[in-house]
Amino acid sequence: MIIEEIRAAIAAKSSALVRRSTADLAALIHPDFLYVTSGGKNLTKADYIDVAVKGRFVYHDQQVRELDVRLFGTIAVASMLMDDRYAIEGREVTETFYGLSVFTYTDGRWLWVAGQTMLPRSP
Repeated sequence: MIIEEIRAAIAAKSSALVRRSTADLAALIHPDFLYVTSGGKNLTKADYIDVAVKGRFVYHDQQVRELDVRLFGTIAVASMLMDDRYAIEGREVTETFYGLSVFTYTDGRWLWVAGQTMLPRSP
């Protein structure tokens, strides 16, 4: 089922973030990747890896819930809530983000091709 395949791809990405594995994360991301941060900054694949694995962020955990996946041929679009626990410059952060991720089915596997996160709106 497509939702389980995408859930597995997202879990592999989260695991690579927590383990700070540049190689594992790079293998999951399409070369032409585009990511838009919750602050509105565009990141390439290299930028994302630098920030998320090599940079100031140290992920402790990332859990995905309320995953919804829509399939469009060889493209899958996933929306979700992400519960993140990370440290940035020594400050511990626990936050929930809305996420949108786009995957492309290439060479028999799903690659992450684009993503965007935003903070939930205050009530």
